[in-house]
Amino acid sequence: MEEKLKYIATDSKSFRELIEDGYLYIDKTEYLYKMLRKGSPSKYWFLSRPRRFGKSLLIDTLENIFKGNRELFKGTYIYDNYDFEEHPIIRLNMINVNKHDEKTVSLQMMKQIENIGKALNVYDEMDLSVPTSSDYLSSLIRAACGRYGKKVVVLVDEYDYPLMENIHGDALDEIRDELATFYNIFKAEEENICFCFLTGVTRFQHVSIFSKLNNLTDISTDPEYAAICGYTDSEIDHYFAPYMEKYFSDNNVADDEARRAFRTRIKEFYDGYRFSFDNPVTMYNPVSIGRFFIGGCRFKNYWIETGMQSLVNEIVERNASLFRKDDEFSVPISKANRFEMRKVFSEMPDRGYVLSYLMQAGYLTIVGSEAGDYILSYPNEEVRDAMDAAVLTTYGVEFESERVAALRKALLNEDTAGIIKVLYNSFTSYPYQLTLDREKGFQIAVFSALGMCAQAVAEDVTNVGRIDITVNVKSGVYYIIELKLDKSADEALSQIKEKKYYEKYAKDGAVIHLLGINFSSAERNITDWKEEVLTL
Repeated sequence: MEEKLKYIATDSKSFRELIEDGYLYIDKTEYLYKMLRKGSPSKYWFLSRPRRFGKSLLIDTLENIFKGNRELFKGTYIYDNYDFEEHPIIRLNMINVNKHDEKTVSLQMMKQIENIGKALNVYDEMDLSVPTSSDYLSSLIRAACGRYGKKVVVLVDEYDYPLMENIHGDALDEIRDELATFYNIFKAEEENICFCFLTGVTRFQHVSIFSKLNNLTDISTDPEYAAICGYTDSEIDHYFAPYMEKYFSDNNVADDEARRAFRTRIKEFYDGYRFSFDNPVTMYNPVSIGRFFIGGCRFKNYWIETGMQSLVNEIVERNASLFRKDDEFSVPISKANRFEMRKVFSEMPDRGYVLSYLMQAGYLTIVGSEAGDYILSYPNEEVRDAMDAAVLTTYGVEFESERVAALRKALLNEDTAGIIKVLYNSFTSYPYQLTLDREKGFQIAVFSALGMCAQAVAEDVTNVGRIDITVNVKSGVYYIIELKLDKSADEALSQIKEKKYYEKYAKDGAVIHLLGINFSSAERNITDWKEEVLTL
């Protein structure tokens, strides 16, 4: 009997939900044990990672450890290595602090503290006459220690969210000062705290945010913790092997070379995030991998679909020339570990801090070092394609609603001439200064357009190669598209036929359009196209 695969979670499920409801859990508890074990060098810890990289799950896992929920950890590294002593827990989620003036931010933090006090049954013992959020926090810590006779655990998720939400606000400096005073309570109450862990996306200069928390251990680039969030190659091969086998079985992929090509393609598209300068291990984004396997192993930009940050779009808009041609970028080591908000989003952005922010946010990653600089590049094709598309958008390369409707209608009617006409007219509106001199650039533009109107897959893997673009127009109707630059549509169509790309979608009743398109870098548009239709 075929073994039932575990569910894969791609939303914010708690650790308890993952374990009790039978979801796949990739064991990261060995890293947590290193922080919690006797003789650990610190009790104050900080970790930055890009969004949707598992930070909240890490916080939730720690909460269950300190709640003493040992049985949930059966089968994990920490189960037999830790005593699971229970402690009162103060868990703050700063995503809930999202207002735009320091007074309201303070009130939201005070409300969170009140709710935690009620959950810990110490609300009546807190001094609520004090005027500030930091005073509230201090009162909560002392009340919890007094009631339970144990030091407290403090867990802070997305510590920097209120700052990033107000990056352009008039009250940014006041909110920063409010948060600095609030977080510095962790130092003032050190004797009442046994463990403190903060996460966020960015590493602001600690002098401005954690000015008094000078014993904070930042493991963001620590080689020992490089793989604490996300998935390594070995974890993909271990935990996701059954899902790959199911894909191979469902798609009749028996050839070893085709299997290796599929696995290589996963690595090219989703691997590549490197978080330590001294540890070369690279990571996969959990959301991308989860959605990839849930979605039938289609190569798409899943992480970006969860919401490409508007701040990144703004950065690309202000620094478009920086991203138009280059694939690698250098940033001074002095700026690589931190950034100053004002110098990233000012009218005259500081290039080094811009690159530092993009690295911390996951849009660039470390690939090497040279003469006092770190060399950064896109971690994988998923991010590279998204950033290329962002540059296109910056130059106004967007489909208006009427054009989208016309393209959708042409696709549904299998009107290939109409499809080409819409694409051709779109390219005529591209500003001359936009550099689309690579086949990849044209592919991104065409794929982005088709993807707005139908289910499209870029770099669709077959057992003999990769289809540039596959479009599933409607049930049983497909377009297999090959793009060429400064060659010919005949050559593009011949490649489809010679490599039999269409066989992946061949089934009774299927209609498959084989479409070759050629672009001219000189004319900056489609110059010819050729089609054959297979009816099976």
